[in-house]
Amino acid sequence: MKRNIKLLSLLVLGIGTILTFTGCSKNDTTGPVVTITGATSIELSLNSGTWTDLGATASDDEDGTLIATSDANSTNPNTNLVGTYTITYSSTDAAGNVGSAIRTIRVKNDAENFAGNYNVHDTVPGAVFPYPQTITVDNTTNNRVHFNRFGDYANNTGIYATKLGNGTLQIPSQPAVDIGSGPNTCDIASHQFSSTSFTATSNGFVLDYIDQKTSSGCTATTTGTATYTRQ
Repeated sequence: MKRNIKLLSLLVLGIGTILTFTGCSKNDTTGPVVTITGATSIELSLNSGTWTDLGATASDDEDGTLIATSDANSTNPNTNLVGTYTITYSSTDAAGNVGSAIRTIRVKNDAENFAGNYNVHDTVPGAVFPYPQTITVDNTTNNRVHFNRFGDYANNTGIYATKLGNGTLQIPSQPAVDIGSGPNTCDIASHQFSSTSFTATSNGFVLDYIDQKTSSGCTATTTGTATYTRQ
């Protein structure tokens, strides 16, 4: 009888030990560590071409090396559109715990340093025009910025400038159709604008430009100097 009791005790002890060891994997609550390959924060120039995802790795304290996968919808940021893109890499261990890491990619227009609000002091022969101005970056063409009211003409919202390799701005020759306001015949006319020089200042810049009226019967050419001061 004592022998049977002893065998029963050993059997119970063995089952308890098995349950204890079996329960270890069930108590695994730590997710894998996901490590991004390369930088976690990246800046890319607009129109810089295809970006190749470097991926990520994963390891787990119970399961060792694991595979890290990324969201298929975000692994190829659109390098032809300004914006901030995120890639989430994740991995799951045998116990179902999930680990993740995020890479942030910012696609930027390299002329963004010119974006902002300005006070403009625009001087033309015989007149001075002070007015506010907002410069914004182009979301699809790198190194291009837009003026919301160039030359203080009403409806003149389409003029743009290009940032050159030396860091200056240049207004390439371009038309502006039916801009301006007023009761006289040539107050509303088409123009052609281009810049002739750029000078950086401590809090803005100066643009010298040519303004040509091109409408039939209203042709004229004048020059202007626009001093831009950040607000």
